[in-house]
Amino acid sequence: MRVTTLLICLVSSAAAQTADPQNGPVKLLDRLEWRNIGPAAMGGRISGLEGVPGNPRLIYAAAGSGGLFKSVNGGVTWQAIFERPENISIGDIAIDPKHPDSVWVGTGEANVRNSVSIGGGMYFTNDGGKTWEHRGLDQTMTISRIGLDPRDANRVFVAAVGHPFGPNPDRGVFFSPDSGRTWQKVLYTDPQTGASDLDIDPSNPDVIFAGMWQFDRKPWRYDSGGTTGGLYKSSDGGRNWKKITRGLPALMGRIGVKISPSNPRIVYVVAESKEGSLFRSDDGGESFQAVNKDRALTARGYYFCDLRVDPKDENRVYVLEGALQVSTDGGQTFSRIGGSVHGDLQALWIDPQDPTRMWQGSDGGLASSWDQGKTWQHVSNISLGQFYHVYADNRAPFYYVSGGTQDNGTWIGPSQTREPTGILNDDWRMISSIVGFNVVSESEDPDIVFTQTPGGTLLRTDLRTRDQQSVGPQVRSNNGVAIADMKYRFAWDAPLVRSVYGKDTFYYGSNVLFQSSDKGATWEPISHDLTEADPAKWLASGGPIFVDNSSSEVYGAVTHISESTIRRGVIWAGTDDGNIQVTVNGGGQWTNVVSNIKGIPKGSPVSALEVSHRNENVVYAGFDRHMLDDMHPHLFKTSDGGKTWTGITEGLPADAFVWVLREDLKNANVLYLGTEVGAFISFDAGAHWSRFNLKNLPNVAVRDIFLQSGRNDILLATHGRGLYILDDATPVQQIAAAQGATLFSIRTALRYSMRATRAGGGDSEFAAANLPYGALLNYYLPAKADDVRFEIADAAGKAIRTMPAPANERDSGLHRIVWDLRGNPPAGNDAGRGGGRRGGGGEGGGEGGGGGRGGAARGPQVLPATYTVRMIAGGTAVEQKVTVQIDPELKGSAADLEAQWQSLEKISGMIRATGDMLRESDRHTDSAEWTKFHASLAASRLAEQLQALFTLIDGPNDAPTQAMTKLLGELATDYQRSSEEFQALKR
Repeated sequence: MRVTTLLICLVSSAAAQTADPQNGPVKLLDRLEWRNIGPAAMGGRISGLEGVPGNPRLIYAAAGSGGLFKSVNGGVTWQAIFERPENISIGDIAIDPKHPDSVWVGTGEANVRNSVSIGGGMYFTNDGGKTWEHRGLDQTMTISRIGLDPRDANRVFVAAVGHPFGPNPDRGVFFSPDSGRTWQKVLYTDPQTGASDLDIDPSNPDVIFAGMWQFDRKPWRYDSGGTTGGLYKSSDGGRNWKKITRGLPALMGRIGVKISPSNPRIVYVVAESKEGSLFRSDDGGESFQAVNKDRALTARGYYFCDLRVDPKDENRVYVLEGALQVSTDGGQTFSRIGGSVHGDLQALWIDPQDPTRMWQGSDGGLASSWDQGKTWQHVSNISLGQFYHVYADNRAPFYYVSGGTQDNGTWIGPSQTREPTGILNDDWRMISSIVGFNVVSESEDPDIVFTQTPGGTLLRTDLRTRDQQSVGPQVRSNNGVAIADMKYRFAWDAPLVRSVYGKDTFYYGSNVLFQSSDKGATWEPISHDLTEADPAKWLASGGPIFVDNSSSEVYGAVTHISESTIRRGVIWAGTDDGNIQVTVNGGGQWTNVVSNIKGIPKGSPVSALEVSHRNENVVYAGFDRHMLDDMHPHLFKTSDGGKTWTGITEGLPADAFVWVLREDLKNANVLYLGTEVGAFISFDAGAHWSRFNLKNLPNVAVRDIFLQSGRNDILLATHGRGLYILDDATPVQQIAAAQGATLFSIRTALRYSMRATRAGGGDSEFAAANLPYGALLNYYLPAKADDVRFEIADAAGKAIRTMPAPANERDSGLHRIVWDLRGNPPAGNDAGRGGGRRGGGGEGGGEGGGGGRGGAARGPQVLPATYTVRMIAGGTAVEQKVTVQIDPELKGSAADLEAQWQSLEKISGMIRATGDMLRESDRHTDSAEWTKFHASLAASRLAEQLQALFTLIDGPNDAPTQAMTKLLGELATDYQRSSEEFQALKR
């Protein structure tokens, strides 16, 4: 960057602007925004729903790992209202129907699968979500149900499952008499048993039922059920409880309980049990009988076991499991409904005043019904994707983004489009179904992609033909197979890496490391078993009631692979049972270096592994012990190839267990970290960490980070809010070293065409913002400057554009505006000034890139070339070069673009001069000669004709047509005649 001091020199480093040298740089970035690109075609897990009886407009929807959303127009649009608490995973919500702005949120999802997110207690708002207060129960970690006393909404009951990964005392049923300011634990059995459900009798709120559930999950198994659990009843408002045993099994797993609103004498229980799945009481819950033994009603009990009773029909019962099931005969028979939308039901709300109006929440998001569940409408305008990974290819002009999700498949879509509206759901495609993880494309053909599903399945898909083949090293189905019987053990989220040294070489981790040199056609192990291979961790899973062996509990496998980009043959591998193995000869010999890391307990799963791009001896390793009931971040760095390690967690919250770490591709001191409670950044190689929310990122779990080298973008895979892009990481990479007023390096800008091909989709249509059209100008001001402007010159030094910075972009700090790749507009015309629109589309070339829409005149699109951008701020001038390239898919030649530029420049000059003539003649109203000239020039509509021709020529990225050139000649003649008449007027 070239710097010239004009009057005064504004000199101070950006980091020195605050007393905190670590948080200083990130605070300066708070004007930057992450761009959420969705997709919203599918959703993520919904854990709670609440509406207002008789009011179809207001609905609250809680995401298991993505916060709380509110609609005030019946689901047409949604607003996120719970994004910045420390934990935004939600187990349940409750509202006061008399005051629907009073909302309770219980954080920590209670559907305790292996990917469940944790919570941090109770929150309350009395203004519809504008502000929130934390209301205790911090250590409950997972909350299954909130109940409000219908007589007094300040009386709150909470059912807490508690820690899903270990014993703790903060579980059971809690009661607050004062809206959460104080709590009493009113039902508790032991540290292993929590409350899976709770229901209050609406006719007599002193009667309360609670399901108690013994559960424990470890990385290698889970156990659901025990004799300490069961159904409990209180008849005095929760002060005393008794266990209900008549007609119920002694051994029970997860329990769901619901009282019939229309006849509270009838109580239903759905439960994991060998003696039945659905139980009914006709005596107010004093005794029960099994009415249905179909195990499908509970499916995977720890994940479902929930039900609802129609508010006006005691015999109409809905069971939430892998599908929504309904009974009209009191539970004796069931039929499945709602097959047109995603299965795996987790929430259901039925309007008490109109039971035909229903909302359901599933692993696939939200849906509503107006006919008692016969038909459903899927909500597809909230980005709720629970992504495990994100990947970006290098196709031009716009790279594509892909990633695998929980229960919603693997998806691919563009990082931006030529559609002015933005990136729409229709722009996304599902590559493979079920659960998805890593995605990698072939190095030379981005339409050939590799995706994963659980159990080590690896699929190769041709996106052009949709032809798909299983190409993993293990194609035998292990569904339901005990781990001990598997030849190869693949982790739930098995690592897949394309080698930087061979275009057809891939690495795939199981308990051994596989290598393929022919794009997956054949595989060979290049290691021995890299794990501890402990048979004690391979026993059947599920617990004392049902065996449930699935790929989510496979243990003793490689979880992370990192290949050195500096030295060929250096590969690091981490395992879920705590080993960190390294080879320096491509797998010929492996060394386990984990014993050199002090302070990490043996057997801690490796959750992050990153070899530095600058130094082969610098490696970062993260461990995730949350499934061992340790939520702390464990992060280490070695600078000597693994001989010694240093802990690097300063600045991280106590519950920020680690998912991923990436070293910046251009500045090795800058590190990016994805944790369960959000994204973090370090500017000093891990010595200190700060939150990396910028202006708009929620505190959502960040499972993966991908650095797209071609455009220098940062991509996040969030587990609950879809995919995010930070366009152009240059200011992040350079802010700490900024001295005085700084114009950061400007990345290559692209000239392309943008035009609407879809319209009229209504307000419910999801549209993610495109990258603003033009060149991103990132600059830093150490102090507020009254005058900040940008002057852009061509290679000959000729000024082609002057732009003042908008008034709100002159304060101290980092700023980003956009040059729309146009020259100066005609004088007296405001179009194009100030750096163009910052939303998707922009003033750019026509509708963002070519295709003008009329209106005020703009300057012509500049030619592909290198330009000099000069920023003048106060007394300092700084310069950077920017290269403008043409969309490689456009067919216009350089000569065509030059002809277009010359024509537009000529027209701009005539528009400018015609405007001058009209303004000058306006000043001579007392002269008949001048008045006649003004009337004649206005009547000729020369200015309008020139503007219309400008728009026609400016529309494409091509030379003017013969007809356009002919019209230009005719208008030039008209202009010349008017100019001569103007010059002849007396002054």
